[in-house]
Amino acid sequence: MTMTTTKPSRRLDDIDKLKGLAIFLVVVGHIVAREAPADNQWYLVLKDTIYRFHMPLFMFLSGLILAYSRRPIGNLQEYFRYVVGKFNRLMPAYLLFSLVVFSGKMLAGQFLHVDNAPESWLSYFDVVLNPLGSYCAFLWYIQVLFLFYAIMPLGYYLTGQRLQYLLPFCLILHFVPLPAFLGLSSVGEYAFVFCLGCLAGDHYTSYTSWIKRFGVVLVIPFVAALLVATAWGVPKLLLGVLSIPACHVVMGLWTKDRWHVWSTLGNYTFPIYLMNTIFIGIAKAVLFKVATWDGPNFYWFAPILLASGVIGPILIHEAYRIARETKWPLWTSRQWPARRVKSPA
Repeated sequence: MTMTTTKPSRRLDDIDKLKGLAIFLVVVGHIVAREAPADNQWYLVLKDTIYRFHMPLFMFLSGLILAYSRRPIGNLQEYFRYVVGKFNRLMPAYLLFSLVVFSGKMLAGQFLHVDNAPESWLSYFDVVLNPLGSYCAFLWYIQVLFLFYAIMPLGYYLTGQRLQYLLPFCLILHFVPLPAFLGLSSVGEYAFVFCLGCLAGDHYTSYTSWIKRFGVVLVIPFVAALLVATAWGVPKLLLGVLSIPACHVVMGLWTKDRWHVWSTLGNYTFPIYLMNTIFIGIAKAVLFKVATWDGPNFYWFAPILLASGVIGPILIHEAYRIARETKWPLWTSRQWPARRVKSPA
């Protein structure tokens, strides 16, 4: 019995730009990990505002891409082959870069300032057992995404390809306190928006037509909710849902992206997500040798850290791609995402 159905495979330019916005917001939020720079309340407000909606937006896009590109799964053997394929796509990079971060923090912590340093060598396993509470909690999304990849085909199968029947259950799950073990708490938190993304991917033409039809009207409630959230608070789920059509309108329909900035960031979503904090941490450690980031200094600290978190991973990814294309012996047996990275999704 088929769990999924075949979909056409083509790139979605507006989704590329929207992914670019989402990953840019992720990097902005990662500039400061623990102790904030003194006398820079504006950044704390900005980070708090971003964290109220950027991950629901990211999860929605992941669900949309999963559904838009899904392929037939006809039996359990094909399902297990599919899960193994997704594991091989996501988890080796996750485990590798978590090891890089772990080793770097353990070694550099003896000489430099290190945020969220691991307590011992046994702390490495926290990245799997408790991804949100580990020394590199910023990578939690990848493991949770793998869990969604494994779960959603079963959801399609159980609902007879009518995933809308799963939405009420996902909404209830959002309010159920699940354990942090393996990242299950995040699965419950984002199940509703991920399922919404899958529905948008299943009915992409209707979804985009709806976005185009309502246009600016979809931006107004999101902006209003943001303004209210900074003063009185708005539930993260509600703000996240409101951000989806609003950001899609702004990035997908209105932004010309003449220089291809947003679409380029969208194409490099996976390497940026994997490595942005590594480059931010390196830049931060070096800059701290020169000056503190308190007060006015943060105005020149922030752009350097932001550029490091965006440009560094792109350069590393391109260097790896060139090495593979020139068939250097060291790289020919390794596999990385292709240059046109669809997303971590």
